[in-house]
Amino acid sequence: MNVGNALKVLCVGFGAGVVLRVIQMLYFFDYSTGFYTDGGVVAGCSLGLPLLAALVSGIMCFKSRRYFGPYVPRRNVLVGGTAIFSGLVLIVSAVLQAVDYLGYLKTGITRYDFSHQKIIHFAFLITSLLFGALQLYMSVGFFTGKRNLQRMPLLYLVAVAWGVANLILAYVFYAKSSSFVENFFSVISCASMLMTLFYLCKLFAGVDEEGAAKRVFVSGGLAVVLTVTYCFSNLALMLLGRQYTGEIPAPIQLSSLSVALFVLTFLINFRKYSVRRTPAESAKDDRKFKPN
Repeated sequence: MNVGNALKVLCVGFGAGVVLRVIQMLYFFDYSTGFYTDGGVVAGCSLGLPLLAALVSGIMCFKSRRYFGPYVPRRNVLVGGTAIFSGLVLIVSAVLQAVDYLGYLKTGITRYDFSHQKIIHFAFLITSLLFGALQLYMSVGFFTGKRNLQRMPLLYLVAVAWGVANLILAYVFYAKSSSFVENFFSVISCASMLMTLFYLCKLFAGVDEEGAAKRVFVSGGLAVVLTVTYCFSNLALMLLGRQYTGEIPAPIQLSSLSVALFVLTFLINFRKYSVRRTPAESAKDDRKFKPN
């Protein structure tokens, strides 16, 4: 099985998931009550198809006869660009949260359900700011082809801290829908993203690189398909004026989407430079083409 084909399955999964979810939210969702008008059939399909794609992709990665080697720094404009994009989005999200909180202190009005929980709010705000700055710092390494975490191998734990805060927000404040599908999307997408960032931290730190790389592909695939399906469709619907009660605010969804796009481009880059044939497979090919 081929890792490249696994990534193609992921793209098909979240592409189909976005289309189905947009159709479901436009034609089979009652925004006044929050219930589905078709019994949840299309909603189940919009969740089931991305999950199936993530499962198939994960199996393909684990069954792949390829060697998941260490992270090899290479110059890559696409990865560097998405790192900058995610960093800027995270920083802007933190600034918007801070401005909203100052307004909340004056007027008592806020667009964030977690503003009255100071510890959670400040934790998410600070980690968003730090993770954004870290992504900008990481982009320098992606543009220059250097491992810029060599002297500070555990610095990417900042990303893990953001993932923890993001999961807490989703579980405590935005998993109150009457629909299992909505709650599953909001919580499991954040949980899989947290796992992905944890394994990315291990990969960048050089800890169990082969195992961490394989698990980045599996958890990252799940994070990408669920996050893109959920957040991209929601943000597109917001542009059409379709927003339901209890939905995660747009700046936070855009932050998660930007991180998911960074993960996807990183996986594509990693597959190109750090996924190789196993020694046994290479030796077999050498024997096959060796002249007699």
